[in-house]
Amino acid sequence: MGDRQSLSLRAKMLGATMRMARKAAKKSLKEAAALIGTTPGMLAAYETGRRSISLPELELYAYHLGIPLRQFWNFEEAEQAPIVGEDLPVVLGLRNRMIAAVLHGHRTDAGLSARQLAEATGLTTSKINAYERGDRPIPIPHLESIAGALGHDVQDYVDRQGPVGDWDASQRALKAFLRMTPKLREFIADPENRPYLELARRMSDLSMEKLRGLGEGLIDITE
Repeated sequence: MGDRQSLSLRAKMLGATMRMARKAAKKSLKEAAALIGTTPGMLAAYETGRRSISLPELELYAYHLGIPLRQFWNFEEAEQAPIVGEDLPVVLGLRNRMIAAVLHGHRTDAGLSARQLAEATGLTTSKINAYERGDRPIPIPHLESIAGALGHDVQDYVDRQGPVGDWDASQRALKAFLRMTPKLREFIADPENRPYLELARRMSDLSMEKLRGLGEGLIDITE
């Protein structure tokens, strides 16, 4: 996805998905733009693919519209999420710097210079350097291209520990819970069964060798 035509196509696809998400949430351009601290004109540019949104902005956009990030690569409607209370410029600036640090680490691990990475992605060396310094947000089509060249995926740069990351994890946990059988959901939801669940959690941390030893011990006791 390093050539300009592919980047442009990806930007248009992502923009169309963003517009679908906004429409599903019944938000105007002005309302949705305010959620990520940008202007209606810039959001319109994102939706048409004339400009590309950065990952931190998309994270906030998904969070506010109640849509897990992965659904911007496979869109479907989701429930509404709570509102992020932090100052938007601070949140976005911090996330851009965090992504920059991870990106620099991935390039170093891959043994590539900034120039080599630029050649592999069709971007300029100055842009790669700016992205790694966190001086400017990385448009998602560029981030996809860079991640692919480094043997990674955009998901490797997604927020895991902040409020957006916590919310996304809870959404995934809820969906996993709802996929369980009704009987198993009932067992998990019963407060009296928490000791059994805690025991299962602790056992999940044990190695196979320790679990085998524990099983053999129980057999010896019951014989």
